Amino acid sequence: MNFYRLSGMLNRLCGGRVDQTFCARMAEQYGTQCLFCRVMHRLVEPNHCMIELVNWRGRLRGKRA
Repeated sequence: MNFYRLSGMLNRLCGGRVDQTFCARMAEQYGTQCLFCRVMHRLVEPNHCMIELVNWRGRLRGKRA
């Protein structure tokens, strides 16, 4: 199981959308400077939550078009 799938599963367990990752949800709700996003910035990649949020919004716009 990769990190993307794990993040999506965690998001669904916490009541989030099916097509959204936990990282994108945290960035959307609390901003990219919350503690979770800061930890992800250090552990995974710089600005990880912001990147996930931008990718999710791009996929969401693509579905609407």
